[in-house]
Amino acid sequence: MKFKARCYRCFAALAAPARVQIVSLLQENARLSVLEIVKHFKLSQPTISHHLRYLEEAGILDSHKEGKRVYYHLSPICPEQECNIFE
Repeated sequence: MKFKARCYRCFAALAAPARVQIVSLLQENARLSVLEIVKHFKLSQPTISHHLRYLEEAGILDSHKEGKRVYYHLSPICPEQECNIFE
């Protein structure tokens, strides 16, 4: 499989083990709040928020706010259809 240069953004986002674990956690749980995600790691909430923001900017995650909580879930569509990294 040949990847386009645009696909590197997704691969770079998944280069950190914590980000891969976050994606795996969200594959098992349709959506989770930041605080629910933090409970699964020995990392601070600001560090987890940084990883979540990175994954969201890469198009791997989407988020929505409900009250004071922000919930994350996997993006339904890979930002670069040619990659198909989640299939």
